[in-house]
Amino acid sequence: MNYLDFLSKHGFSKEIQNIAKGGVAVPEFTFKAPADLSFGFPPVLIPLWSEGSWPGYIGIARHWFGDQPDTFIEYFSGETSAIEIAKNLSQLKAWLVFDFLCNVPDLDEVGQFAESIGFCRTNEVEAIFEECEDVSGLANLDIFKEDLPSVLKNGEKLGKPEWWLPPSGLNEIRNHIDCGRFDLAWRQLNSGGFEASEIADILNLLSNHVERKAEFRDLIICWGNANL
Repeated sequence: MNYLDFLSKHGFSKEIQNIAKGGVAVPEFTFKAPADLSFGFPPVLIPLWSEGSWPGYIGIARHWFGDQPDTFIEYFSGETSAIEIAKNLSQLKAWLVFDFLCNVPDLDEVGQFAESIGFCRTNEVEAIFEECEDVSGLANLDIFKEDLPSVLKNGEKLGKPEWWLPPSGLNEIRNHIDCGRFDLAWRQLNSGGFEASEIADILNLLSNHVERKAEFRDLIICWGNANL
């Protein structure tokens, strides 16, 4: 079981599966898919692309307790930190095209990415973002107006996902589980810089309390294969 199997088995869209397989033409020397899973990441993250220079990932933040919806984050493995860049796939496409427009010198490559991922035609990129002087300008696009990701609400330095919590100890997480506060346990587990073996122990404890048990066990296998 790997993450490509997981996405296929558990009902993720063909579009997401295609991204994870490397079916989208990204600019040279940027992201990699299938992702290099060697950098380390928390179990909340399903990697879609890896980026070796940070190092880290762009992927889906998927929650198993509470009512947090799936969102998209950049996860920085060296800093064990994350920013929420999109609330849905359409926003993710816009975010990435703009990021490449700002940082990739070859406009043709940016346009090819935009068309490959289904955002716009190759020659439409500059016109779409002509009013965006920096990242904050994305908030004025219709695609973001209804539901801003944290990075556009709070700025890049404060763009942590809303579910992100201050670091806590393992004893506090275990206490949350004992008291039935599984959502808090999950959120704190994914917000701290714990050792992989410690995370694995907590995942096994949480697996007894999750509704989608078979899916969660598959997640544990995928995460363990990548991180242990």
